[in-house]
Amino acid sequence: MNTATFSMEATPRQGGFSLLEVLVSIVILAIGLLGLAGLQTKANEVEMEAYQRSVALMLVQDMADRVTAGRKYVDDFKGVSLAAYGVGDTQAATCALTGDAAAQLCAWSNAMKGAAEKMGSTGIGAPIGMRGCLISVSPTTEDALGEFFVVGVWQGVMPTASPPANTPGAQCAADVDFGTGLRRAVVTRVLVPKQTAG
Repeated sequence: MNTATFSMEATPRQGGFSLLEVLVSIVILAIGLLGLAGLQTKANEVEMEAYQRSVALMLVQDMADRVTAGRKYVDDFKGVSLAAYGVGDTQAATCALTGDAAAQLCAWSNAMKGAAEKMGSTGIGAPIGMRGCLISVSPTTEDALGEFFVVGVWQGVMPTASPPANTPGAQCAADVDFGTGLRRAVVTRVLVPKQTAG
């Protein structure tokens, strides 16, 4: 018969985490979560900036296409040089379907007011406070009916550098203060060439 003998030696006690270790772990976790929340906020701002820029580029290109297609209205487009369209202008909410320069500018204005997408009666389908200008270049390039800068400006979300003075981005809606470093601009140059019989 085997008899087991038990030793009564003191064995070291195995303890759990101390309260201090738990508190340190919670503080480290909280700091990490705060950093993650800040990163998420920054990512949302960057995403909004990118969205606004892509819509602004699309709206500026839309007007550039309208100018190019409206060859017979080039002089009318020249006559509105530096006038600001979009938020804050007096264009009607419903544009005439005449296809002339006034109708094209009216449609562009409504697009910059966000008419394509609405929440209730508020247009939300465009960058914040977007305005646009046609700036006539004079003298025009040889063999051109007209030459323009099509400019879109709006309010950004994060402060950066504003467009330099005396550039189309600074000249369009120059009286509008978007805030220090919040003016954003996209510009494209449009040349309407003369057609020659060939």
